[in-house]
Amino acid sequence: MKKKRFYLAFIFLLFSFILFSQNGKLDKAKESLKNEKTTTSTTVKTSRSASPSGRNLFADDVNLFIQIFGYLFAYTAYGIAFESPWEQNGRMHDAEISKFPYQKSTHGNFIYTDSINYNLTRFDVYNHFFIENSNLYGNDFGVDFRFLKRFSLDVNYTTFSEKINGQNDSFDMFSAMLKYYRIRTQRFDAWFGLGFRSVFNDVHKTRFLVGFGSEIFFAKPISFSVSHKWATFNNQSVNNTKLHLKYHLKNYRIISGYEHYKLGVSKINAFSLGVEASF
Repeated sequence: MKKKRFYLAFIFLLFSFILFSQNGKLDKAKESLKNEKTTTSTTVKTSRSASPSGRNLFADDVNLFIQIFGYLFAYTAYGIAFESPWEQNGRMHDAEISKFPYQKSTHGNFIYTDSINYNLTRFDVYNHFFIENSNLYGNDFGVDFRFLKRFSLDVNYTTFSEKINGQNDSFDMFSAMLKYYRIRTQRFDAWFGLGFRSVFNDVHKTRFLVGFGSEIFFAKPISFSVSHKWATFNNQSVNNTKLHLKYHLKNYRIISGYEHYKLGVSKINAFSLGVEASF
């Protein structure tokens, strides 16, 4: 009788261990993002008047050479991030938003033109399905609104679904990012952006979002794009990297490629397939 109870207890513990070890990636992701991590910090009080960091770099009592260096640094930083004086007379300065990529074989998202063959604004609508395996897959739907020649507002909603232990689990997040297209040539463009990312389900948190990306137009009808966006929740990152090969059909595009997601402690490597359209 004792042996029977022992075996039953052993089987129960083994079964519980198997169930625990088979927790899905999405469940582990949500748990890692929900848990608050507290850190201890020490505060050092210093006299404000004695701190050199409190001085204005361009105050009258600051050395002239330091002021000149400060101006040069600020001017150079602005030029690197946005536009240098040497670019203001270049063709990229006046590059317009194309009606859609490869409207002509010589240009992609931007066009050098003095005619009316361009758009003041453009909507890029996309829907990407991605799958890691038969139990874990998702969908990314979004709209990228281009305006003022070099800006765009990209909003998207990403859903994940997972089957584990006969049950379905989900993970949803919403992202919004204002992009600045730093490089705007007819064959290549690159951007960086700032925004926010919200995670729903049991997490319900919103954090600051940073990203960058680019697209190169080899030859009609093929282009290749790469992007990376990341945010931090409780010292855990929620980021995604996309590598997409695109086939252009007038104002539509068929995409396929690789997508990597890091959701807290969980990592997802997926194949993606989708469609895009410009209006």
